Amino acid sequence: MNRQRTIWWLGAGILLLFLLALNFLSFQLARSITGTDYSVSTYRSGADAPKNMAPGLTLYYRVNGEGQVAAELETALHDELAQLPSAAAVMPLSESIQNQPAPLLQVDLALDRLWTPVYARATLTAQIYFAYDGDAPWPLDEPIVLQESPAVKADGEFTLVDTTWGLISKPAYTEHLAQALAEAIAKALDADVFPTPE
Repeated sequence: MNRQRTIWWLGAGILLLFLLALNFLSFQLARSITGTDYSVSTYRSGADAPKNMAPGLTLYYRVNGEGQVAAELETALHDELAQLPSAAAVMPLSESIQNQPAPLLQVDLALDRLWTPVYARATLTAQIYFAYDGDAPWPLDEPIVLQESPAVKADGEFTLVDTTWGLISKPAYTEHLAQALAEAIAKALDADVFPTPE
């Protein structure tokens, strides 16, 4: 009887350790269906890009949102934006450079997520703002008026919907969501907002 009880407690302990590991370690053996819909509006004045948007530009960015997904998105976004042909440097916005006339991307993130070790689903919504002069965000219900020329501004909304089956830890799922959204944002910016280097 004692041996059965010992085996039961040992099994329960191993299961508990495994479940705890799923909250802290990053691993997955899962299959995901991930789709991203987005719309981006770009506003331009003048035929040329502003001087601070010339190829080799320094791009500042910030992510507003709660939780680990926002932190992971900030890291993934840095890596994806750094690969854009027009960007020479990508830096998170700090208070010391706030309100400077430099290209700025702001991402406001909202998340609805369910995670279990064998099934997860999530809907991420990201509202983005880009301003060549650092003046972002702005009210979406007011028309954009560009006072200078050349000038470039853009806003858009991204919706990522994901369903995952299989064995996946919480950090791995968080990283998966952030990476997919960061790739979509960078690709859209490259296609619709930034000039192509010559």
